[in-house]
Amino acid sequence: MNAAERRLKLLLRVVGIVSLPAVVAVFMPHSWLVRGVELAEPGTSVRVLVSYLARLLSAFYVLLGGMMVVFSTDVRRYAGPIRLVALWSLMAVVAFLIYGAPALAKGGFGWFIWFVASDVAFGFALAVAILVLQWRIARHDRRDNTDMVRFDG
Repeated sequence: MNAAERRLKLLLRVVGIVSLPAVVAVFMPHSWLVRGVELAEPGTSVRVLVSYLARLLSAFYVLLGGMMVVFSTDVRRYAGPIRLVALWSLMAVVAFLIYGAPALAKGGFGWFIWFVASDVAFGFALAVAILVLQWRIARHDRRDNTDMVRFDG
């Protein structure tokens, strides 16, 4: 196992494990959700749609975290799904730039938009790190195969 493979495994495992506690938000009492929404966006009513979206997003983070932990067990076997996660994260960054950046420029949405922006920045950094490490793994494999051909030939 080369250094890039070890780093990718560690990265996926750490991000995956850190994402798992979002399960608390999936099952938290409604009063906690109301308080959190009030802190993030004062005056927003927490009815069915807000509750559904908050819990669904939290469940998504739990699912993604679990998948990353599983993917970290064999980064070669799961190379395709790992790449898909990275590319999907990059698409989310593009969506934010289209819809969120104008709000940032206007100073809209209060402090919470900065929280969202930092989440998007982390997603971008994670996606780039995954793709760079996968590229390094592939480059290492090509180098090993070339050396084997020279040795055998």
